[in-house]
Amino acid sequence: MFNVYKETDLGNGLYSIMERHHPSAERGVMMYLVIGREKAALVDCGFGVTDTLRTFVESLTDLPIICIVAHGHPDHAGAAALFDEIYMNPIDEALLPVSLSYERRMGDVFGEGPGGKTKPVDEELKAYCEEHIVMTEHLDYRPMNDGDRFDLGGKVLEAVWMPGHTQGSMALVNTEDNYALISDCFSFRTAMVKAPTEKRVAITTYRDGLKRFLGMINDDTAIFWGHGTEPVDHSVPENMMKACQEVLDGKTENDTPSNSHFAKRADAPKARMMQHVCGNVMLVYNADSL
Repeated sequence: MFNVYKETDLGNGLYSIMERHHPSAERGVMMYLVIGREKAALVDCGFGVTDTLRTFVESLTDLPIICIVAHGHPDHAGAAALFDEIYMNPIDEALLPVSLSYERRMGDVFGEGPGGKTKPVDEELKAYCEEHIVMTEHLDYRPMNDGDRFDLGGKVLEAVWMPGHTQGSMALVNTEDNYALISDCFSFRTAMVKAPTEKRVAITTYRDGLKRFLGMINDDTAIFWGHGTEPVDHSVPENMMKACQEVLDGKTENDTPSNSHFAKRADAPKARMMQHVCGNVMLVYNADSL
């Protein structure tokens, strides 16, 4: 049995868990385990190309575990079927047929990397994953909505809807311990690929979601994201919100066609995807919706 997971104790009942598929990988997909007095919550669950995640999490806690899928992409929803109690924003259900497919997940993990770069592959691990990938045709989840609160016993996570990267993207905020788990709600590069095409709707709602999120946290809130071990600097959501406003204001003269691999996928909508830089962030958006 292969162990592709590595945990880090962040204190106060919070663990980060990195999913890596090659020993030399410096980065991987991040998920977070929050342990209360009565139950635990696993926020996101990786690709699920091995069936060992539940066993790994149960080595960290003997409490009942709920799985919260913060958005419906394959690297965050792939292993959800291993768990008995799953929560997800229903808006992202439309993504699941592709995200849970064998071809998509194995391709993302062992195929070409972004930009067609060849990734190092552990052939023995790949063969193991071909036999042990988590497969399901339907994810039996409970709906998670904006404002829902998950009381784990002394630990409360509040769901915050932030449509942008996906339309069902959610962040989980723990006010008492002063941290936020944002999955891919924002990062240094956020691609809005399958967003509403109505005029200005997608970018406006993303801007408003970022603004509301920033109003819920304070200057000392630690922001943990889905693809890095270090907390995200607060300048990232602030600049992403500014990027949205600049695009809405028509300050796009320096924008260039996007080279994002998300926008180049076969299942991505055929649209005029552009990239807008603001400080330390890049927003990839559909210019046809402005």
